[in-house]
Amino acid sequence: MSYKIVIDKPQCVGHARCAHFAPHLYKLDDAGYIEQDGFDVPEGDELAAFRGARACPERVIKMLDGDGNEVKKSPVA
Repeated sequence: MSYKIVIDKPQCVGHARCAHFAPHLYKLDDAGYIEQDGFDVPEGDELAAFRGARACPERVIKMLDGDGNEVKKSPVA
């Protein structure tokens, strides 16, 4: 199954917890804010992407499945 991360970038307040869990996926700018507004999750990075999304205290990062539904529990068993 394919997954996508969507980010409400204007609502990011720079906690950078997403990047703590997956720095190779969640790129930050020089001020510590998320650079992108979303990305397709590479195969094999589903758990890291999910953990990064769930780590956001502002809940501005969502992980969506291929049907566009929010993933609420780990996609990796």
